[in-house]
Amino acid sequence: MVSIVISLLCCWAFLPLLRVNGEFRGNDSCVFPFAYWGQTYFTCTNKNEQNGSFWCATTGSYDKNSQWNYCTEVDRNSHGPCVFPFIYNGTIYSSCTTAGSSTGKLWCSLTSNYDENPKWTYCTPSEPRPCVFPFIFRGRSYYKCTRTGAHDNVLWCATTDNYDRDTKWKICSSQEYEGTSHGQPCFFPFIYKGRTFFTCTNENEHEENGRFWCATSGSYDKEKKWSYCADTRLDINPTGPCVFPFIYGGKSYSTCTTDGPSLGMFWCSLTSNYDEDPKWTYCKFSEQRPCVFPFIYNGEPYSTCTRKGSADNLLWCATTANYDRDTKWKTCSMQEYEGSSKGKPCIFPFIYRKRSFYTCTNEYSEDRRFWCATTRNYDKDMQWSYCADTRIDANSIGTCVFPFIYKGQNYSSCTSAGIYNSKRWCSLTSNYDVDPRWAYCTY
Repeated sequence: MVSIVISLLCCWAFLPLLRVNGEFRGNDSCVFPFAYWGQTYFTCTNKNEQNGSFWCATTGSYDKNSQWNYCTEVDRNSHGPCVFPFIYNGTIYSSCTTAGSSTGKLWCSLTSNYDENPKWTYCTPSEPRPCVFPFIFRGRSYYKCTRTGAHDNVLWCATTDNYDRDTKWKICSSQEYEGTSHGQPCFFPFIYKGRTFFTCTNENEHEENGRFWCATSGSYDKEKKWSYCADTRLDINPTGPCVFPFIYGGKSYSTCTTDGPSLGMFWCSLTSNYDEDPKWTYCKFSEQRPCVFPFIYNGEPYSTCTRKGSADNLLWCATTANYDRDTKWKTCSMQEYEGSSKGKPCIFPFIYRKRSFYTCTNEYSEDRRFWCATTRNYDKDMQWSYCADTRIDANSIGTCVFPFIYKGQNYSSCTSAGIYNSKRWCSLTSNYDVDPRWAYCTY
């Protein structure tokens, strides 16, 4: 009897302490990340293991399922749970990061201060799968990444539609990562297979596991630069390319629109007929910059928005002087948008700082985008919108200067003198003969 007890104690000693009720799964592979005592592990650990052997959970949570196996290959210099938050280069991180990674791979510190104690590991999951929204956790539905249930307050999501059933999850990245651009941020809109994307996509250009990616320049077709999308960009909203033209309210649209209850923000349909299949997304730009006129495209100058080169016949412009060099662009708006008036149309002329404007202006605009007042007097009403890009071209923009000199004669109001089409115009300088900048007087 004594020998039997000794034999049992001998065998029991090899099992990790505090896992005496756990289930040894000798044929199952490690699952990373896994949760143990409320901490997140991307490595094997010998925590609470009497003989120092390294082990791992075989589901996403040892705390929940208590299933484990021994590890066969272990980097003994880099093991343990991620510590959140941690300090790196003086900055606090509460999730895995790509900071300092030349390859754009996500990593975490295994100490609270990497600067003082530089131990780390890559945040590499066993199954590189995307977040699934919505997912069930503790009987409740979640539609985006959450911190609920995370003892280390990390942002996470399930990678199946039911965490309670499958115990599969991942830490949500708050940065783009990996790809040919090594984690450079997304650029929206981007062109992929001739279509316009304002969202991440999981069309299987790169792999079959369904992870979402984005281009990191204005055209994937041209430059082939991409990253995996930050999980915090994703939710239950549909993804995919804008479809132009699309039907909304029985009307055809060939560009993004502010029509409908959008509060003056641009949106597009992700289907050819929104009325029948209402999937949509906002047309949000990575860089809030105005059209630049003239701009170079395929070696030729363009002084207005154009449809040239657009496979979906979209009206567009470059946001730098040379698209061929920079690949930066935006869809051209045909309506006013946003602003304090939520996209109401321009009113010309309008008073701004006691001056009359007959054109859009970018005076005192931080991002240099052009705007207009939507009442006769901005100084009084403070109502404005960003101008439709189709109002902007290579002509001069600014306020009329009265009086002005033209061909030696003084003018104190708009005139049609010298204009073949009889449209009224004004000088944007006090002496047109010396400094010939002008604009049409738009009423």
